[in-house]
Amino acid sequence: MPRFLAAKPDAALIKLPWQLPLAEWPTEHLVALPRGISRHVVRFIQVGDQIMAAKEIIEDVAVNEYRLLTELVRNHTPSVEPVGVVLGRVDADGEPLEPILLTNHLQFSLPYRVLFHYGVRPDTVSRLIDAMVVLLVRLHLIGFRWGDVSLSNVLFRRDAGCFAAYLVDAETGELHDRLTDGQRAHDMEIARVNIFGEFSDLEAGGLLDPALDPLELVKTIETRYNELWKELTSAEEFLDSEMHRLEGRVRRLNALGFDVAEFDITTSSDG
Repeated sequence: MPRFLAAKPDAALIKLPWQLPLAEWPTEHLVALPRGISRHVVRFIQVGDQIMAAKEIIEDVAVNEYRLLTELVRNHTPSVEPVGVVLGRVDADGEPLEPILLTNHLQFSLPYRVLFHYGVRPDTVSRLIDAMVVLLVRLHLIGFRWGDVSLSNVLFRRDAGCFAAYLVDAETGELHDRLTDGQRAHDMEIARVNIFGEFSDLEAGGLLDPALDPLELVKTIETRYNELWKELTSAEEFLDSEMHRLEGRVRRLNALGFDVAEFDITTSSDG
């Protein structure tokens, strides 16, 4: 009998065929949904009334990713919701099988390749880039170093005419009290390499609008990241007669999807 590492174990999990490699599960337990590219075996499975994503992965990585995703959800960061890890699996001959990380399926979300397969206009690509940038900034603000920034590790979901991006793979991530500029820069370097490759693959497959250039798209991501990071974290000086500038900054942050709980304002002797 396998062991279940979960905050809220679901009794329906016990009946599933954990003694089989995930790639060999009967279709009666599987749900046909679009999947992104993954280094691991990933399947969508039916668990009672719920649909979950199941990923076979080595134990240390599975447990670490489960705990990281739990922290991200606790911090209200857009990411898939972890369910648990199935440990101690063995096959019919008693041979060990890799653990399975379980996350709840994010309804109405799609991997980027599926979106591009149906055709994506340049203005929609711009909105996808904005969503990706907002996600990366939010992760960095809470001290999360991603380590594998890519479109493949994100799910996109329409949100009031725009798109929201959700982290779906945290296996290379690290959570710190605060990221250094060097750690953020390293994530951005990884993003440049990975996302350029992904856009280039789309271009080679005829799935990227001819008006768009992969290199320019990557530069846009970097520019928008730097602009948003500065908007959220930089100090600003103004006179007491210029309080409208503070209100303007709040409106800009609200438009970007950020709520402002409080400001730290210091007054000088000369006003």
